[in-house]
Amino acid sequence: MISSPSQALAGSSSSQANTPLIIGVSDWAPYSGYDLPGHGFLTEVIQVAMKRVGYKTIAQKTPWSRVIKGTSRGDIDIIPGIWYSDERAKTILYGTVLATARLVLISRVDHPAKIENIEDLDDLTVGIIQDYAYPSFFLEATNFTKDYSRNLVFNLKKLAKGRIDAALGDELVARYTTDKLFSGKVKFRYSESSLDSKSVFLGISLKNPNHDRILGDFENALAEMKADGTYQKLLEKHGIVETRKSS
Repeated sequence: MISSPSQALAGSSSSQANTPLIIGVSDWAPYSGYDLPGHGFLTEVIQVAMKRVGYKTIAQKTPWSRVIKGTSRGDIDIIPGIWYSDERAKTILYGTVLATARLVLISRVDHPAKIENIEDLDDLTVGIIQDYAYPSFFLEATNFTKDYSRNLVFNLKKLAKGRIDAALGDELVARYTTDKLFSGKVKFRYSESSLDSKSVFLGISLKNPNHDRILGDFENALAEMKADGTYQKLLEKHGIVETRKSS
């Protein structure tokens, strides 16, 4: 007996649903993270949605630098959260916008300069993450030194120790990570103005021959989840709350 519209869709995709879809989960809390409940908010949204339409999924712990490469090769089927770039779009199908990342400059509250925008970075050192699709104007800027790390955790630890002057990151992710790392013992300032806002998309490997069908099934299930309250409950479960205040 079919109890929902999404289950009706599953019949059309049953042939490919027998092969589990691999979700590449990197550390980007609270959006994704293998050790988080449900492997992070976006990962759990995707797993719940895909289950509704008859797909099996496997969350695979994968460093971010390997997520892009693995998806391009077809070793990974789904990226739970990815920023758009023309280069990535050659091998990755971009689907639904799942969130919006507000990119801000993060600094220590005791830093002598108030860091609000790129002009305030003259002769400073800014921590950024390898293989992230930062705005071109930021990557091309020459008035500051770029210090690359594997992930935001490394950057925030460097910032706490004074090894860098600032870091660039998603405000929500940075606040969440700071709270988990330092339990309120270290205070950062978040720029009131954002350098950029980036849409966070679902990404599907174009190497998967059923990428269009997978996306269509997911979007139908997601709409159903938003309509029946499941999506809101997952937001609350993972503590996703928009904030704009500095701390």
